[in-house]
Amino acid sequence: MSLSAVALVDLTQAKNFLHVDANSSLRVDAEYLGLGDGSDKTFDLDYAPTEGSLRLYVSGVLKAQPTDYSVSGVTVAFVVAPVLNAPITASYNRAATADTFESFDDLLLERMIEAATKRAEDYTGRAFVTRSITENRMGDGTEVLRLFRRPITTISEVILDGVVLSVTDDYIDWSHIARLNRTQGWTEDRLVVVKYSAGYGATRAEAQAAVPDATLAVLLILSDLYENRSDKVDSINIIGIGSVSYKMPSRAAELLDPLRNPLC
Repeated sequence: MSLSAVALVDLTQAKNFLHVDANSSLRVDAEYLGLGDGSDKTFDLDYAPTEGSLRLYVSGVLKAQPTDYSVSGVTVAFVVAPVLNAPITASYNRAATADTFESFDDLLLERMIEAATKRAEDYTGRAFVTRSITENRMGDGTEVLRLFRRPITTISEVILDGVVLSVTDDYIDWSHIARLNRTQGWTEDRLVVVKYSAGYGATRAEAQAAVPDATLAVLLILSDLYENRSDKVDSINIIGIGSVSYKMPSRAAELLDPLRNPLC
């Protein structure tokens, strides 16, 4: 299952954000380089060790650098060739690559990206990547029916109790819709179906350029989900949805709060 097109960040961005320091160290323990033959002086490691981290052993005896050997990249060069059948092992730190995740992590990360995007959208009442939305609402007796996702680009259809309404005769399209019949308003307990499009850009890149703070907020929520998968949750109130249980990272909330204005 691939990442949804409406997710605000992609898999590569998520991995790069979670792996904050691309040069952080990973530990290699007891790597076997081979057996000495009395003449061969050079042996290759699987990875280039970070400076000062290499511990090299011949027959279990720790060797010293540069007295006993030198290292260049992945290649170890002994001053004196290890004797016949002497096992050579090494332990060291190596620099992590930009992507240290296993392939089986991808599905988990994709689901977390989508969850983080949804939580940011629910918190702000926004749609980041433009999509078509069908919203089922019950009239509340007021003149203005405010839709749950903004910014609204088009309202394509409004249906009241199964009857398609006219934008010229029945309601005004104010990007949140208001009935022209002010004496009636959106009658209570009558089903209103609104089909509309909302979002900041047709592509992920366009949406990210339009709301960069939201992009960072989604990455912060993703990081929180990834690092605290069993953490406790708090109750927060989300416009149009009500009270839900989720502990929003404070830095993410600060970035998203300016988008919570219900009038724009």
